[in-house]
Amino acid sequence: MVGTTQHDLRLAALRDSLASQHLDGWFVGREDMFQGEEVQAGDERLAFLCGFTGSAGFGLVLKDRAALFSDGRYTLQMVNQTNQANWTTHTMPEETLAGWLKGMSVADLKIGVDKNLVTLATFDRLARIFGDADATLIGADMNLIDSIWQDQPSPPVPAPFRLNVATAGATMAEKLQQLDAALQDADCTAIFLSRVDSVNWLTNIRGRDLACTPVMHAYALYHRENGLILLAEPGRLAAVMVDDLASETSVVPLANFAALLDPDAGYDSGTKVMIEAASLPKSIFDILDESTVELVRRPCPVMHAKALKNEAEQEGTRCAHIEDGASMARFLAWLETLTPGQLQETEIAEHLLSIRRENPNFISSSFETICGSGPNGAIVHYRAIKGADSALVGDSLLLVDSGAHYSSGTTDITRTMAIGTPSEQMRHAFTCVLKGHIAVARARFPADSTGQQIDVLARGPLWAEGLDYAHGTGHGVGHIMQVHEGPANLSKRGTERLGTGMLLSNEPGYYRQGEWGIRIENLIIVNPPDDAGFLSFETITHCPIDKRLINAGMLTEAERAWLDAYHSKVEALVSPLLDGDEVVREWLRRACAPL
Repeated sequence: MVGTTQHDLRLAALRDSLASQHLDGWFVGREDMFQGEEVQAGDERLAFLCGFTGSAGFGLVLKDRAALFSDGRYTLQMVNQTNQANWTTHTMPEETLAGWLKGMSVADLKIGVDKNLVTLATFDRLARIFGDADATLIGADMNLIDSIWQDQPSPPVPAPFRLNVATAGATMAEKLQQLDAALQDADCTAIFLSRVDSVNWLTNIRGRDLACTPVMHAYALYHRENGLILLAEPGRLAAVMVDDLASETSVVPLANFAALLDPDAGYDSGTKVMIEAASLPKSIFDILDESTVELVRRPCPVMHAKALKNEAEQEGTRCAHIEDGASMARFLAWLETLTPGQLQETEIAEHLLSIRRENPNFISSSFETICGSGPNGAIVHYRAIKGADSALVGDSLLLVDSGAHYSSGTTDITRTMAIGTPSEQMRHAFTCVLKGHIAVARARFPADSTGQQIDVLARGPLWAEGLDYAHGTGHGVGHIMQVHEGPANLSKRGTERLGTGMLLSNEPGYYRQGEWGIRIENLIIVNPPDDAGFLSFETITHCPIDKRLINAGMLTEAERAWLDAYHSKVEALVSPLLDGDEVVREWLRRACAPL
């Protein structure tokens, strides 16, 4: 295990800091102040402390023991990356913090947490959990891990940019009118916007504060009469503070937020301010709570508006997928020239990235590529690490889940390819997954349908064969923003109604632990209702599906017709972008030929 001594010393230093602050324990999550899926290097506090680099999880450090919690994706990784003499590891939901505390003697202990890094909803939930164990959760103003992290990385140099109206599809003023109407309906005068994606979407700002999520970190305060205030260091936004941003907004450091809640500025006693407990940091809630305003807890109304992509966002995303289709064609044609053992998983992922980077409209990957060969493909959120990754496995499957942000839109695609000769078991499972994928793509459903109902369509063909998969069938996707976007999803928990313009993934799968994994992912847009009021999907990802893995005899006539029509469209849209590359164009022609 790498860095054991280093992490042991850090754990000891944190415990020394606990004593100096009169605390008995410290709660550390992976989240930053903005609660995004991706964080900057300087916010990887959990990894700094214990070595665990998974994308989700938390730790609890007491004076004589420490526990690490994450989900089933990271069961083995937690064990492999931590010193088991110092840390116990626990897989959720089978094991919980509340359950662990029941076996501990924690009565009267004071547990600290950085209240900048925990939401109001999470703080309240943790306070109840610790309270049930007769311990007390203390919101701290300083972060004890930061105090011992001597070489903590600094944030990247700010590089904000603005989407033009042709790309964004609406001006900031038009979007603020939508927000104003939502506040009026809720009988609220103002709102604290605690979701970074909401702030970026409202203002048509994007940035490079994160490697794979093109956002600019900022909060905002909007008052129906007094307008929009961006809460960030002014220098970080200086490059885009022109035109309507300069004339219709102002930028105030977050440190000065409390001063804005002045009766003379429209925040007098009884002024109703909307907040979202699921994303609002506890530290900011405390400032609001100490003022005279009345707080109204509601889901952020921008989230729903942002999910319903306008015509420009839809068209831009379609264009991005055609461009990405050309990159994927070049990648897959190259992949077929490889022999088992020739390259490692990380080298394959790097080659795909190099192809995408050749496109002048490429901004960044939309997430770190998942490239799993053979058994690693069965790990749903596998991350290949250079030096610890696998060589390309023969007579098996390669699963590649990747995506990119382009200047017009965001992509997310998964393809599973045969390497060598696939077994009949592989082809049978792949065809079951394909049938589920086609069922979603061809779905026609009432306008009040939810993601739960669509999720069942994808699972039906697998259930019929005694197969299933543990993840959701699809997630929302942002427009040049988060690749995972709420509030809608296609899953067993998908209670949000689907609406025209929502951009979602369609990605059923099947995984044989220790052997191979299968997933087929395209992005889909919810079409407007037809004459009967029913909705449907438009598939906008354009990349061949590996016909070597299809058992054609398992497909119905309608399924075969869908697949042939899909491949015909892929060739028609992507082939013109391959001018001058006849080898790839010929590969695409063969890959898109009728089944």
